[in-house]
This record gives sequence, C-alpha cells and structure tokens, in this order.
Amino acid sequence: MRYEKETKPWTPKTSLGKKVMSGEITSIEEIFKKNYVIKESEIIDYLVPNIEDEIIFIGGMPGKGGGKKRTPLRITTRMHQSGRKRTLHALVAVGNKDGLVGIGYATGKDALSAITKATTQAKLKIIPIRRGCGSWECECRGAHSIPFKTQGKVGSVKVRLIPAPRGIELCVAPEIKKIIRLAGIRDLWTKSMGQTDTRINFVMANFNALKNLNKLKTTPESIKTTGMTEGPNKAVTRPEPAKEESEPKETSEPEKQSKEKETPKDTKKEEEEKTKKQDTKTDTKKEEKDTTKKEDTKPETKKEQKETAKTKKQEDKPTKETKKE
Repeated sequence: MRYEKETKPWTPKTSLGKKVMSGEITSIEEIFKKNYVIKESEIIDYLVPNIEDEIIFIGGMPGKGGGKKRTPLRITTRMHQSGRKRTLHALVAVGNKDGLVGIGYATGKDALSAITKATTQAKLKIIPIRRGCGSWECECRGAHSIPFKTQGKVGSVKVRLIPAPRGIELCVAPEIKKIIRLAGIRDLWTKSMGQTDTRINFVMANFNALKNLNKLKTTPESIKTTGMTEGPNKAVTRPEPAKEESEPKETSEPEKQSKEKETPKDTKKEEEEKTKKQDTKTDTKKEEKDTTKKEDTKPETKKEQKETAKTKKQEDKPTKETKKE
C-alpha cells in the first residue's frame, strides 16, 4: 500500500472476529461456507496475509491536445457560502491472485483518508471467484481462465467475459487488467457495450460479471470438463495463537549481586565433585587389572601338578606301543 499508517494491535469487536482470533475459524473458506458477514477488515488481513491492493485510475485531467489524462483520484468541488469545498473519490481493488478479489469505493477530504476507506471497503466486499478452462480451443482443465461465459451490467455499461485458451493473455482494458490479475485469471476475452468512459460503472460491471460466475448452477460433468475451482487452490490457514508465556520477574540489584556471588562457589563445588568421580573410576580400573594379573601368576598346587603329569604319561603311552610293533 502506498499510504500506510502506524499499525496497532487488533482487538476484535464482532463475534466473527473473536472466533478468528481464538482459532475456531482458521481459513476464509469456512466464512464463505457458513455465510458469515465480514464487518472487520482485519479479519481478511489475519486470514489472508498475502493480500495485495491496486488503485484504479478513475480521475481525469484535460490534456493539451484534447482527451483526458487519467489520474488515480477523482476531484469534485461544490460551492458553499464559505467557499469551494473539494472532495476526493478513490476506487481500490484487492486480491490474492489466487481466486479472491474485492472492490471498494470511498470519498474523503484528502487522498490518504479516501484510499484507506476504499481499501477497507474492498476487503469487506471480497468474494471467491470460479476459475477453469472453458475454451473449446484449449480443454486443458487448468485454472488459467473462467469456466464459462458471464455478463455484468451497471448503468448503461454491459460487459461480457469469454474464456480464452492458454497463451492469449488478458485482452481487456488496462484498468480492468488490475482486477482480473488480482483474481488469478491469466487468459480472458471481453466484450463491452455502452458508455465505458464512465470508469466507475465500467469497473463495477466487470466485477458483477465475475460475481455472476458463482450464481450459475453446475453439474459434476461440467466441473470435470472445465477443471473448475472456486476460491483459492490451496486454503490459506492461519496457525493457532500460541499461549502467552509468563514474563520473567524483574530482580533487584542486590539480588543480582548475591546471585553472581553464589554462582562461582557452586561451579567450584561441581568441578571438585567431577574430579572425585573421575579419580574413583580410575582407581577401580586399576584394581581390576591387578586382580587379573594376580590370578594369572598364582603357583600351581600339588594336585594340579599330579594331574598334569598323568595327562603327559597317557599321551606318551601310545607312542611306545607303536615302537614295539
């Protein structure tokens, strides 16, 4: 956003906002399914963090060689007893480029107030958009265009949106491209009739045509052939709010000093205990080695000597018998 104010922590005031803040509702799709009314723009910021906005040029200044030079804001003046009073009109589009779009119109005494009011209105009027491939030339079942033809009308302006094959891109007016790109549509044909110079009616007619996509009844076969998707392809979910951890209490200076004094003593005691343990381990290992050596070096008893002598005699007997033979 070009004009930003200092953001304050959000405190929900409506029942829907409290449900979102507590974690009962984690995605914007749940709001659309349950038909909740969004009355706080912060709900959209909380559930759709990747939302973007665009200012649509609706103003005009007379050019040198005739015609109009488009400006982002429309300026109107009224005569009063105190003099001329000027008001500014702004039109803003909002979307996430993945199936969500909204348009807001507002007035204000300065540019900042008019644009901020229009963005909040656009967030409150955000809707899901059906996307697909309704072109007979493509039939790729991708979400790059719209699934079927639609119409929209505001005042004398009539607009018809036609699905286009992949690669055609947006064959629409330059200001209408901003809305359709924010909706996540990449290929589209349009046909307009009436006084399209009235920019606000022209923009709102295109928005009504996108809104009318959701009113048409569909069948399972048409959904398969067009690959239709409604809203974002991947539901954007907000993680559950973490529990607030208790903040550590502040300690006074004398307590800190006492702790600092105690810490070196504790560390010295711990080091001494560790050294003692290591010494005991080494002593036990040495004792085990000494015992094994003593067992190996013990002198043989008389009984063991006699048994060894008998075994040797028995081994020598067969050798003598073989010699006699």
